[in-house]
Amino acid sequence: MSETLDLRPETKAEKVSELGENFKKGVFLISMLLLLVATFQLYFSIERIIDTWFEYQYAMIFKAVYYLFVLLLSLYIIRLYIVRR
Repeated sequence: MSETLDLRPETKAEKVSELGENFKKGVFLISMLLLLVATFQLYFSIERIIDTWFEYQYAMIFKAVYYLFVLLLSLYIIRLYIVRR
């Protein structure tokens, strides 16, 4: 077992680079959280708009079309994510 350990101290440039990467990851996570909240708000707002704009007897038809669209879009995004891996 002649493994050598790298005991050299990190340079200042490496620490700054690591800090920059952590900052980018943090900004990305915050952005994703805001995107998630905005997506839910949009989803429920569109549902309320359908209730407001359309007559009671037609609201469920438009909601069904809306839910189908959301379902198909979600499946498409999931498929892209899985194919990418």
